[in-house]
Amino acid sequence: MGLRSFFTRRRAPAAAQPSAVVVATEREPLTPAQLADLEAAWAELQQAAKKAGVSFHACTRDGSRWQDDPQSVRAMAETIRRTQKYTAEGIQDGPQR
Repeated sequence: MGLRSFFTRRRAPAAAQPSAVVVATEREPLTPAQLADLEAAWAELQQAAKKAGVSFHACTRDGSRWQDDPQSVRAMAETIRRTQKYTAEGIQDGPQR
């Protein structure tokens, strides 16, 4: 097969390819301890975002609500903190230009 035929070759229609649809499952209500943990995680996230001067919008692939998971909220806060620290310090080990 030559390059021209490789680049002009048509792909199979998307409908012919199987697709995986992920549906979020219903979550159980949070216990008072889990709710307190979630509120603490949100406080951490709000503090990190305020300190960094950023806002964000995020979603999950499976349609579940990341906002209801303390680990996810803390992961967002840590990502903001690391990004802020990295940009404040500059590239330490990157290639010299």
